[in-house]
Amino acid sequence: MTAFVKSIDIRYKCFYIEKKHIENSVEATGRLSLKISQFIKEHYNDFLIFDSVKIYYDNGQIEISKLLSSVFSILLPNPIFRKVMPADYKLFQAADFICTMQLVKLKLENNLFSKSEMIFFGNKHDLKQNYLNPLKKKEWE
Repeated sequence: MTAFVKSIDIRYKCFYIEKKHIENSVEATGRLSLKISQFIKEHYNDFLIFDSVKIYYDNGQIEISKLLSSVFSILLPNPIFRKVMPADYKLFQAADFICTMQLVKLKLENNLFSKSEMIFFGNKHDLKQNYLNPLKKKEWE
């Protein structure tokens, strides 16, 4: 998956919140909606160059499904929503990989890296050089 993600022409943006300061799912959904909305507004013209924007989601979390449909439907003229089976879409798998690596990066930055993760990735330098830095180049700022 690492080689595939390195080879394709994509840009990504991950959105996350710290759950330890949030009391319920409504507040969490609101915070994520705000972050995504702000990003879309800041990059609105970038989205308009496409005939449509497709949102692929596996409907794993109902709150996220609702969030995506409401934010994208309100802010973009032609969003298309597709329910996917992860095994059927390489780009969906790439997105899942990118999100996983973002979580690994956050855990590393907050000293929450487990022993098993360290065994899998080797040392911090190798993790950054082989996984995190190549992904950083594809991040949509």
